[in-house]
Amino acid sequence: MKISIVIPVKNQSNKVYHNLVTKIIPFFDTRKYTYDILIVSDGSSKEEVELLQELHKKLPLQVKLVPHEDIKGKGHAVNKGFLAADGDYIIMMDADLATDLSCMDEIEPLLGKYDAFLANRDHKDSKIKKRTFLRNLGHKGSIWLIRKRFKLKNIHDTQCGFKVYRNAVAKALAKHEIITGFAYDVEHCYMLALNNFSTYEFPVKWENDEADSTVNFFGTTKQFYKDLSIIKKNRKSYILSEEERKELGL
Repeated sequence: MKISIVIPVKNQSNKVYHNLVTKIIPFFDTRKYTYDILIVSDGSSKEEVELLQELHKKLPLQVKLVPHEDIKGKGHAVNKGFLAADGDYIIMMDADLATDLSCMDEIEPLLGKYDAFLANRDHKDSKIKKRTFLRNLGHKGSIWLIRKRFKLKNIHDTQCGFKVYRNAVAKALAKHEIITGFAYDVEHCYMLALNNFSTYEFPVKWENDEADSTVNFFGTTKQFYKDLSIIKKNRKSYILSEEERKELGL
């Protein structure tokens, strides 16, 4: 089995390099499967892209830079990574590594049994640190609204930046993705539900790195809620045809 790890990056070259060297590569080197890591730095400044390219020269061959495009939006970067990945399963994780990699201990025995594995920070066994009052309020409010609006009965935390998808499922999500910003997670989860993909929610150890966050809470909230309306309006476009399901081996 091969795992592809997609990491979207925006002006976090030093952060992602540090986490790769000290945490991500040592962790996955101990696993029994092969893996590669795809770094997508779209939306970063020219200086940060150049720095990342220099740092990349120090990294092992399984770490790859997806060719840069000056296109902003985390959803775009994740989409691009999904389409470039060739692992049997594809992990999407944030560059700040807010989610502790120990969650893989629960996921790995279940690979092959589910289409998607979704981190749930509100799981009774999750351990959360350093979430500010404002972000906690925003999290609770958005979760309530999303569940009410999209009827996601078996998906409780759409926005946690750690998810694992079967390759064909990730490719389907990418091909039908409309949203390029932070609401792409809702879009993906909505599509999982509409197409009856099997999902497994797991608890996490999660610690927010507020100093390194690339999210402007007030600046992104308005666009996020606009994007929710776009997602709801385009419901039919997320449902796979029988021909698509056959092509993807679903």
